[in-house]
Amino acid sequence: MEYDERAEQLEREAEKMKQESERVSGRIDKSRSDWESKQADQQVPGAQSDPLAKEDREDEEDESKEEDE
Repeated sequence: MEYDERAEQLEREAEKMKQESERVSGRIDKSRSDWESKQADQQVPGAQSDPLAKEDREDEEDESKEEDE
């Protein structure tokens, strides 16, 4: 395989990867938007954040920061 052929092959692969990345990014954005709308809807069970769970996570983060110091 000549260098020019290999370069063209790699360019095609890079373009496919770019397109796939954009597709995945779009799905992530859509999923994030959907999740945020569900969190705002009181009728969706389990979607609202639990204030106690948030406090627990913050406490764990504080403890891990203290351990790092």
